[in-house]
Amino acid sequence: MTRNLSSETLPVAPACPRPPSATEVDADHCKERQERLTAVTDVLSVGANPTLAVYLAGLFTKFGWTVRRAANLAEARAFLGNQKAAVVVCEEALPDGVWQEALGVVNATPDAPMFVVIGSDKSLMGEAPALGGFDAVIRPLREAEVIWTVASAWHQWMKQFEDLESGGAPCSDA
Repeated sequence: MTRNLSSETLPVAPACPRPPSATEVDADHCKERQERLTAVTDVLSVGANPTLAVYLAGLFTKFGWTVRRAANLAEARAFLGNQKAAVVVCEEALPDGVWQEALGVVNATPDAPMFVVIGSDKSLMGEAPALGGFDAVIRPLREAEVIWTVASAWHQWMKQFEDLESGGAPCSDA
């Protein structure tokens, strides 16, 4: 599943002779939001080891999610400069940097993805959130923990685009 957050793709509603009902507004809100979110990669895997991306794809493609891979920090920077991602899952060590640098790139991105680091150092559990990441997963990877963490990050990222303050109902995919 890919999503597009570009405001340039928002449909323009024609003038309406009568105010729409609350049901129409909620349905239009969800439809508009779904149209906005059609070109976003669900998970961007960042790291030299291609097996992480394959592992993540095995977990999440069954849910209809898209998983893309960036082999290093430079590729991740280029990807995020041109496309959106909901969650970045980054290896602790990269060929051209460290996860903290990747987190800086992610946090500087408009509509910044949630950031999850994967590593073997248990101190990541406190360090990643303290530096602005969403969470960390420690090796050995446990399928349920990876799914829970990444899905929670994805959900958190999607919640940013719900407009609950205007009284609209949350859309069902978030």
